[in-house]
Amino acid sequence: MAQLDPTEALAQAQRLGARTQRSARWLARYYVIFGIASMLIALGFGLLRGRTWALVLSGVWLVLVLGISLYSSRQQTMVRGGGRIHAGVMAAWTVIWVITVTVGASNDLPWPWWLAGGVGMLASPLVGAWVVLRRTEAAQ
Repeated sequence: MAQLDPTEALAQAQRLGARTQRSARWLARYYVIFGIASMLIALGFGLLRGRTWALVLSGVWLVLVLGISLYSSRQQTMVRGGGRIHAGVMAAWTVIWVITVTVGASNDLPWPWWLAGGVGMLASPLVGAWVVLRRTEAAQ
């Protein structure tokens, strides 16, 4: 094995680190897709009433979650602090989802309620995407 010049070894390590950081941007895409889908599904529940529509929308949601879960499982890098970011995003999203669904369904609220809840559900993933992009921007 040939020995590397220490300067070249450091440069190579920095290039690999930057490439790894850039490849962790997949998480921002994941959050944007998840957030937009959450908003659209919530709005769908507000606009489309009845058991049949509830089953259709739930099926669409299940397919989407399975799809983005498969996408995320195939990624090989994670942004620094990615576990904490993800926990925070999902905790905030879950609180907003529970409020939206519990209040909206139990009071049979109209579509503006569901749209507002969907926008709330979109907000936490967008904040997560922003944090991920901020942490990976140094790799440009």
